[in-house]
Amino acid sequence: MPRLLQRSRPSEPAPATSVGSDDVSLPEYEPPAFPMNDENKAKLERLVAAQRNDSDARQYEKHLNECSKNLIKAVGSINDLLFQRRRQLARHVEKRRSEGVDDKSEAERELEEYVAELEATISTLTDKSEQALRRVIDCRAEFEDTKTVLESVVVTVKAQQPRPEPKPKRERRQQRRPANDDDDDDDDDEEVEEAEDVPPVVGVIDALRTARKVKMIEYSRLSAYDKYAVHNDYIPFKRTWHDAMHPDNEIPLPDPSTWFDEDGNPVKNVADIQEDDDLVVEREIVDLKCPLSLQAFKTPFSNHKCKHTFEKDAIMSFIRSSGGKAQCPVPGCSKDLTITDLYPDEVMLRKMKRVAEASRRNADATSDVEEEEEDDDPDASIVIGRTNNIKRERNNRRVEDIEED
Repeated sequence: MPRLLQRSRPSEPAPATSVGSDDVSLPEYEPPAFPMNDENKAKLERLVAAQRNDSDARQYEKHLNECSKNLIKAVGSINDLLFQRRRQLARHVEKRRSEGVDDKSEAERELEEYVAELEATISTLTDKSEQALRRVIDCRAEFEDTKTVLESVVVTVKAQQPRPEPKPKRERRQQRRPANDDDDDDDDDEEVEEAEDVPPVVGVIDALRTARKVKMIEYSRLSAYDKYAVHNDYIPFKRTWHDAMHPDNEIPLPDPSTWFDEDGNPVKNVADIQEDDDLVVEREIVDLKCPLSLQAFKTPFSNHKCKHTFEKDAIMSFIRSSGGKAQCPVPGCSKDLTITDLYPDEVMLRKMKRVAEASRRNADATSDVEEEEEDDDPDASIVIGRTNNIKRERNNRRVEDIEED
C-alpha cells in the first residue's frame, strides 16, 4: 500500500501586534477581596521592625541633624559680620563728631553704603535660613511620624479576620412556587444584610496612604508655635540669631510666644518692636559659672527642659549618679533631666569668647595707661586719646581678620 506523504504547507505569518497599542489596556484596580495570611502578616511586621535600624533611615536623620547645625552656625556668622560693620561705621561717626567735623568723608560714605547693602543682603539670607530650618523641622516631623504610620499599617492588617467561605446561591422561590413580590423583597433584603455584615478588606497600600494622610492633617493643624517655637532645633537657631544681633547690650531673648504672628509668620527683631520701658532697663544677667560645680565654664551644656546651663562633666555625673534621671539641681526648678536632654550650648560659648576678648582689651588698655603714667610729663587727655586710638587700631585689625576669614 503506498505510503501517504503530507506535504508541508507554507506557514502563515502571525498577526502583527503593535507594542503600546491602544487596544491593550490594564484592567481597572480592584481592592483586595481577602486579607493577608498569617505568614505575610509576619513578614510585614518584621519589615516594619527592621526600619528602626535601617542604615538609610539613620543616614537621613544624620543629614537632617547636619542641616540644622549648619543653619544655626550660618545665621550666627552672617549676623556677626553685620554687627562688626555697624560698629565700624559707628566708630567713624563718633570720631568725626569728636573732631567737630560735620561733613562725611569719602571713606565714611562708602562704608555707609556698604553697610546698607550688607544689611539688605544679610536680612534676605537670614530669612532664607529661617525658612530652610522650618523646612528641615517639617521633614523631621514627617520622618518621626513614619514609624507611627508603619505601625498603624501593621495593626490594621493584623486586625483583619479571614472572610467566611461563600455560601452557595439559593434557588429563587419563584422557580419553586408562584412568584410573590413580598418574598422577592425579603430575599433582596437578606442578601443585602449578608453583604453588609462582611467587613471590607483594606489593602496595605490603602492603609499606608490613609495613615499618612491622618498624620499630615494632624501636623497641618498645629500652630507655628507648636511646630517650631518649642522645637529643639529652632530654639538654638533663634538664640544664636538674637545673640548675634545684640552682642553688646545683653537684651534677653523674648518669650517664644512672640516669635510668630497670628498668621504663623516669623517676627523679626521682637526686642526692637516692643518699646517697653521695662525692656529697656532690663538686661540679661549672664553667669559664666556652673551652678552645680561653681567653677567657670569650659564646656557649657544646656538642656531642652529648662533654661539652665551646666558644665558638661558636672551635670552628666550628677544625672548618672541618680540612675539616669535627676531633677534640675538649680533651686526652684522642678524639671527632670536625662542625658539625652543635654546639648552643647554654642550661644554660651559665644558669650564666653566675647567676655574673654573684653577682658583682654581692658588688660591691654590698663597696661598702656600705666606706661603713660610713668612719663615725666603725663597728660590725661593724651593718655586717653592714645588709649582710644590703640583700641581703634586693635578693633580695625580684628575686623580685617574677620574679612580675611
